[in-house]
Amino acid sequence: MKELRIAEIRAEAPAGVEGLVLTGRPVIYDQPTVIKDKFGEYTEVIRRGALEGADLSDTRLLYNHDLSKIPLARSPKTMRFKLDPAGLTMTAELPETEEGKSVYTAVKRGDLSGMSFAFKVPKGGSHFDAKANTRTITKIEKIYECSIVPFPAYPQTSVEARAAIEGAWARLKDPRRDELRIKVNQLLRRTL
Repeated sequence: MKELRIAEIRAEAPAGVEGLVLTGRPVIYDQPTVIKDKFGEYTEVIRRGALEGADLSDTRLLYNHDLSKIPLARSPKTMRFKLDPAGLTMTAELPETEEGKSVYTAVKRGDLSGMSFAFKVPKGGSHFDAKANTRTITKIEKIYECSIVPFPAYPQTSVEARAAIEGAWARLKDPRRDELRIKVNQLLRRTL
């Protein structure tokens, strides 16, 4: 079964790279978050190493999971992933289209800061502790797509538009922003 989760993103071009480049961390290990779905609310944790051996090929970058639009990037050519001890990082080169420019600008300004990802857990790749109301994911088989979204479920994740402005990184890491994002997510969860 395909599932969705949320993360953050930045617009930032690595040294020597021109164009509309987004970097982000769509998957964070060992960070509990509250998930609301049709069966109710529960806590979820993706354990360190859950992505070892996962299929990251042919993964699309979308805006808000909209499959009816042309992808903004696709692995391995215009989107690359890297596993590290904290989770999964992503670098995507957006097209010089109106949508590519709009998404890049919104991320760079901080209007969009979240990412979501659609994934598949194989049989035996997770377990649920009913007493703690917690699902622990130990294995992810495939990531189908990453999307840039307005409201992330995992507030610790990020996306950035890479820029030469020195103060941009400080603003993105402002603790008040994380607190506000958490409050917005809590309010949205109550209304869903």
